[in-house]
Amino acid sequence: MQLRLGGARCGTIEGGHGIHPARAASLEGTDDEAQEGAKQPGTSHSHEQQTMRRWLNMIAARQLVRRVALDAGLHAAAGLADLMPQMKRRMAGTRLIEDLEYACHGGHALRLDILQPAGPGPHPVLVYLHGGAFAIGSKRTHRALAAVYASWGYLVCNVDYRLAPQHRFPAALEDACAAWSWAADHVAAYGGDSQRMALAGESAGANLALSVLLACCTPRPEPFAARLFKRGVRPVAALLYCGFLQTSAPARYRRNGVSALAARVARDAARSYLGASFDQPGPGQALADPLCVVEAMQPPATLPPLFIAAGLADPVTADSQRLEVALDRLRSPCSAHYYAGEVHAFHVMFWRANAIRCWRDSLGFLQEALPLSLQPGPDLPS
Repeated sequence: MQLRLGGARCGTIEGGHGIHPARAASLEGTDDEAQEGAKQPGTSHSHEQQTMRRWLNMIAARQLVRRVALDAGLHAAAGLADLMPQMKRRMAGTRLIEDLEYACHGGHALRLDILQPAGPGPHPVLVYLHGGAFAIGSKRTHRALAAVYASWGYLVCNVDYRLAPQHRFPAALEDACAAWSWAADHVAAYGGDSQRMALAGESAGANLALSVLLACCTPRPEPFAARLFKRGVRPVAALLYCGFLQTSAPARYRRNGVSALAARVARDAARSYLGASFDQPGPGQALADPLCVVEAMQPPATLPPLFIAAGLADPVTADSQRLEVALDRLRSPCSAHYYAGEVHAFHVMFWRANAIRCWRDSLGFLQEALPLSLQPGPDLPS
């Protein structure tokens, strides 16, 4: 399996956009040239074609019907979110730079969007990894979340990565590592500060964020992880929302208080991501369970501060609680927040009081771990 980083351009992606040579070259030029070369290359029509092809590919890969339907629902919700007044206000103050190629796999480009905040840089950077059980979701479905950070003054790299079961572990993690490496090389051209970069993600995206953090901060045998550790570009912090932090052994969800549907979803996610070894992964799949890696570490730890948020009605919250215990044993900085009565991914329900509280807690953490040169305005989801 070979993954080429952003310096080696694919040029085209199935169902996506071509990259004009001038645009690719601009990424190696001056800041102004890079900004000009990175403007949105696509149209709404081409995005619709890309999304339709995505669903056809999911059906061809015999994805579960509920997954295809949920993915379609997430994309429809993203379109509706764009119409909300607060989203319009955030995006009016944010420059959206779409479909930047950060790596190439099998002749297909892997892409991310940059949400560039208003005001002079350099801006601190968040590399955002969407959730979706490693099988659904995209940078498009999670743009509203990325826009919150951008409205506070953070430059956000909102990342697409390869999805299971068409691409099993470690494909998504390889892509996440490649996106981090690309960001370290290129965010300065978009007004970002490559010395002040953090990770964020929810659910499966939190799993990937924690795994990238471990790759950056601890020596690992996996080639993609070893490259990041050798580079020495460490995250300043990471924000993990409702983290699905141990993919394997989904039988642990067959317990009192967990619905049969939730247990089945966890099993399906583990099987599609890890394949036949989902119950007993081998040593080469260790980073599919970053929680277990942290639990096996010995003090002193060399990890940056972590923000943990989870709802107490979410079956996955046990992973966050275990991580908090492990970090406390390692004497590693951690700010853990739990919200009574809240379900999985409650923080995306911007109208809920606990979701607003969660975002306020996130902002408080970021102001300490990754401070802005100017204090952000009070633009919290509501």
